[in-house]
Parts: sequence; C-alpha cells; structure tokens
Amino acid sequence: MAGGEAERMVSPIYVGFVDAGFLRGEGAKALSQRASSVRTNAAAMVHWLRHCPAECLEGQSLLRTYWYDGAFDATHRDYATQRPFFEAIALTPGLQLRLGHVVEYPFKLEQPIRRALESTARALGLVPEELLAEFDRHWTFRPERQQKGVDTLITLDMVRLATRASVSCMVVVAGDRDLAEGIRTVQDYGVRVVVATPSRQSIARELAQLADDVVEFGAEELSKILPPRLPAEGPAAGGGENGVGTGAGLRGEDAEEIGTAGEPEV
Repeated sequence: MAGGEAERMVSPIYVGFVDAGFLRGEGAKALSQRASSVRTNAAAMVHWLRHCPAECLEGQSLLRTYWYDGAFDATHRDYATQRPFFEAIALTPGLQLRLGHVVEYPFKLEQPIRRALESTARALGLVPEELLAEFDRHWTFRPERQQKGVDTLITLDMVRLATRASVSCMVVVAGDRDLAEGIRTVQDYGVRVVVATPSRQSIARELAQLADDVVEFGAEELSKILPPRLPAEGPAAGGGENGVGTGAGLRGEDAEEIGTAGEPEV
C-alpha cells in the first residue's frame, strides 16, 4: 500500500465546497426571508462543516473549506463596495476564497414598463417625458446580476483534489445540475460526496441521485449561518451583501422592491 493511501486510512480528511450564492438564495427561502435581508457568517459555515452530521464523515476531520462567489470587474462601480466583504471572508480561519465573476443583464421588463408609462401619459394628456422623469425620481430599474464560473471552479477543485488522493470525502453546499459530472468523476476516484442544502427541493434531482448522502441544514443551524442583516449595514449594492443582488426588478426610494425575479441561478 502506498504511503499516501496508508496515511489517509490512519487520518481520513474531507473538504467542504460552498457556493455562496446558492447558500444565500436557497437559505433565505428556507428561512422565509429575502436574500437581501440576511448576511453570511462564514465562520459559522465552517463550524457546521466541521461537525457535519453525515454518517460517512464519522471519525474524519475537516481539512479546509473552499468558498465560491462572484466578483465584479475592477472597473465596475460596485467593485470598491464589494472588496471589503471578500477580504473579511478570506480572513476566516480554515477557509479559502475562490472567485468567479459577475455579469449584469438589463431588467427585461424595463422597456415594456417605460412604453406603458408613455402610453398612459399620452392617454391622460400628460407629457410622457415629464412622467418618466418623475417615475425615475422614485424608482430605479435594477439589473439582474448572475455569478458565472463558480460551478467550473468547484468542479476543477473537486477533481484536482480527487486525482491527488488528497481527501476521502467531499461536502458540497450547492445545487446546480452542472456539478453532476464533477461529482461522478470524483466518485470514480473513490471519493464519497455529501450534498448539503437548506432543502432537498433546492437541489437538482440529478445531484440528489448521485450524492452518497444528502444532508439538510436545521433551522437553528441555518439561522446562525445566515443571520439577519444589521440595520446599520444597510442594503448592499444590488441587494446582496457581495453585490450579487436578488434578481432584476424595481427598487423604490423607500427600499420597497417589486417585480424581482428572485435569487439568480448561480
């Protein structure tokens, strides 16, 4: 038996992979909250992973947690606002930050709404430009922001660790079906995969079928991982604490939101 294999049997270890966008979006739903009203406690997430209740992890120790999120380009207006959040996450003991990128799409109903307002103004004998100007004083069209590249990073890291025989088990906090092939691959290398989720309904059926185990967060545990946003923190750019918002829509001057599309697919 090779030395590396013997060492793994003496002191088996596992790693955690956390899709922060999935955790925020689906976790907030499970808590009956908006994603913009909660904040992620990375230290609490690491603590939960260290004590993950999956049976296949009994007697094993957590090596590291990989945390994945989407970052704005350095030229984006919200880049400076986002950086302190990531710097704080990166300082969490036992955690390594891995960043994809964020792309923006216009709110698909913006132009239809503007055309409807113009038609309404004309029907009422009002000047369309004046009505639109007044509308813009009170409402802001918020673009849809989506993480890109996160699933690819997770898959690459999983396969890289599996091929090096570094770990015996992986805990994946994610739900996108795009991860299915990565899970199949690491399982072929003899690695067990646990999918952790706020709710079984939050993960793709294919992931649930492939996983060696599926573990749901308890309500109390999830509340520690996603505590309420403090009033002093205010709403972050785009609604999410890292700037990746809760979907496209309208935001009123009193922070009221309508027509939002929900947490983007990440």
